[in-house]
Amino acid sequence: MSLRITALLSLVCFALAVLNVYQFLARRGAQRLAEILYIISRNVSDRAREVRRSKKDVEIVEAQLQDVLTTARTLLLALGRSEESLDPDPSVTISNGSGDLSKESLLRMADNILFSVREEDPEANQNEIASRTLERFLVKVPNMYEDKAQKIIRVVANQEDEDEVSKRMN
Repeated sequence: MSLRITALLSLVCFALAVLNVYQFLARRGAQRLAEILYIISRNVSDRAREVRRSKKDVEIVEAQLQDVLTTARTLLLALGRSEESLDPDPSVTISNGSGDLSKESLLRMADNILFSVREEDPEANQNEIASRTLERFLVKVPNMYEDKAQKIIRVVANQEDEDEVSKRMN
C-alpha cells in the first residue's frame, strides 16, 4: 500500500514539476513578446512625435506601423502559426489611403516591401528578393508600368546594399 502511495506521490510531484516548467516558459515567452511590443510601440510613438514636430507627412508613421505589422506577422509564424491562419502579407494589404503617391512615398513603400521580403527569406539571393519585391510592389501600385516599378525597386535594393557595406566598414 505504501509503495502505491509513494508511486502516486512521485507521479503527482513529477506532473507538478512539468507544469511548473511549462508555466515558467509560458510566462517568460509572454514577457519577451511584451518587451518586443513595448519597444515597437515606443519607436512608433517617437516617430509620431518627430512627424508632429517637423510637420512631416503622416506616411512616416504609416510606414513604421507597417513595419510593426510585418514584425508581428513574422513573430507569429516563428511561434508556429500557419500561413493560412494569418491575414495576407501586410506589405501587400496595407494601403496609405491616398490615390496619388509621391516619389518619396513610393520609395518608402518599396523599401518596406523589400524589408518584408528579406525578413521572410534571409538566405534568398538578391535577384529572387528583387523579383518578389517587384511582384508585391505592383500589387500595391497596379497602375504603374512594370519598367518604372523595376527602376524604383533597383534604387531601393542598391541603397540597401550600400547601407550594409557602410555598416560593415564602420
